[in-house]
Amino acid sequence: MDAEGAGVAHLHSHVDDLESCFWVALWSVIFNKHWEKSLSPGEHGVMNSLAQGSKDDAARRFQYLFPQHRSDIMKCFHPVLCACFGEVEAANKIWFEVLLNAPVDAGEEYYLPRFHLSALRGVVSILEVMSKHWKDEISWETWKQE
Repeated sequence: MDAEGAGVAHLHSHVDDLESCFWVALWSVIFNKHWEKSLSPGEHGVMNSLAQGSKDDAARRFQYLFPQHRSDIMKCFHPVLCACFGEVEAANKIWFEVLLNAPVDAGEEYYLPRFHLSALRGVVSILEVMSKHWKDEISWETWKQE
């Protein structure tokens, strides 16, 4: 069964781990106790969706937070989190194509190198996003409240 309980089998992959990093980062921003009082109604919607375990709703609400509806902390982190989410979606698409194009009799010799290559590409893409946004938009200082 999958995490949603729908009865569909799910083969865990590296993309799940990259996606988990995104959700932990979003959770850390939204549930940061120092900024909680300054969250907008839209951000509270993301918070409620996360608390209820509704990933799809949380992702939709997060992606469509207009700049004027973002708290100071979200103004800093929204661009990097959106970029990370995009990279996770791209990694998922690449891995899905690997699975779709696999020969019927594919075994470890087919999957393992492709899994490693795809996993490393995913990690590199997330690190590139972080590197691009570090210091310009986010830093350790971002977490301090004035």
